[in-house]
Amino acid sequence: MKVISLLLPLFMLTSDNPYKIDFGTSTNRTTNWVILSDNVMGGLSEAQLKYETTSIIVKGFVSLENRGGFVSIKSTFGKVDLSQYKTVKIKFRSTSQKYSFTLENSRRWYEAAYKHDFKAKEINKWETVSLNLTDFIEEVIGEPTGNKTSNKILEGIVRIGISTNEKREGPFELEIESIEFI
Repeated sequence: MKVISLLLPLFMLTSDNPYKIDFGTSTNRTTNWVILSDNVMGGLSEAQLKYETTSIIVKGFVSLENRGGFVSIKSTFGKVDLSQYKTVKIKFRSTSQKYSFTLENSRRWYEAAYKHDFKAKEINKWETVSLNLTDFIEEVIGEPTGNKTSNKILEGIVRIGISTNEKREGPFELEIESIEFI
């Protein structure tokens, strides 16, 4: 059995059990994700993060001014071994922006991250998307390298997140109920 400290409370993982992150303010829900946007490099995008009873909502406005163009939400840093899982399922609803689910295996922003895009089929309708973990594409400072994730990469994930991914100016809203690795 492996102990993971990525999110509080601690989760126990075995190959027989999914690793599920539930959002919201009710008992045993995750409430420690943060916003990270293009503001860190001079961009002007804006967003707010709100924890509801059973979900998290991030909404705002993506601005392309000052070379901006993204808003993301991220977990706190910690180490998690996802190599025993094949798929991540995200239960969400959103406006028409395209998003990327991100896996990071370094605390350094300029090193590789692994991303998989997803988008709602219908605006503001609950749906679940399944992303194959071996289909995540490596990016270095936003540029795809063509490499994909491997079990070695998945063994050392230090942060997960979701970001807007179209560099399209305008309003957006994303509500997430859960993220589950199976």
